[in-house]
Amino acid sequence: MRAWLLAAVVAVLVAGCAEVLPVGPMPAVGEASDDLFLLVVRSPADRYRAGQPIEVFAELVYQGPGDGKTVYHASSPIGWQIVQLDGPAVMGGGMDMPCLSTNLAAGVPERYPFAKAGVVEDRPPFDRAWFEEETLRLPAGRWRITASMDVSLGDCGGETHALEASIDIAVGP
Repeated sequence: MRAWLLAAVVAVLVAGCAEVLPVGPMPAVGEASDDLFLLVVRSPADRYRAGQPIEVFAELVYQGPGDGKTVYHASSPIGWQIVQLDGPAVMGGGMDMPCLSTNLAAGVPERYPFAKAGVVEDRPPFDRAWFEEETLRLPAGRWRITASMDVSLGDCGGETHALEASIDIAVGP
């Protein structure tokens, strides 16, 4: 009887934990803001399998006065970096430096999907084959994906605003 009662208590505790602890992947979200802008980076899951497509995107929102603002930037207002947290791999990002502009409507998120950029290495994971494939896939490990906003107001070289927001992703075998 005593063993049966102990087994019943353990079963109830384990069932209760299953309700509290997440069993599957959870969305990954990171954000940063200043007085005029909100930058949010998102992925629908915080865990993936090695080689599985990984969806990551950033949202940039103008939250200042007026109906909106024109921002000036390099090839995109958003740049990307990937750092392996449990190893040496880094995709450092980088962009062409033309003076382009984007009109942001106040309160309306502008979506920017992840884009590969940086130095092509002669070994995986960030080798030529990785850069040539459009889809984001990562090998097993723990990864930090960072979206960086770098914009100017008024014109290129005007009042600068820079934000970084990151998420951590686990990739299993």
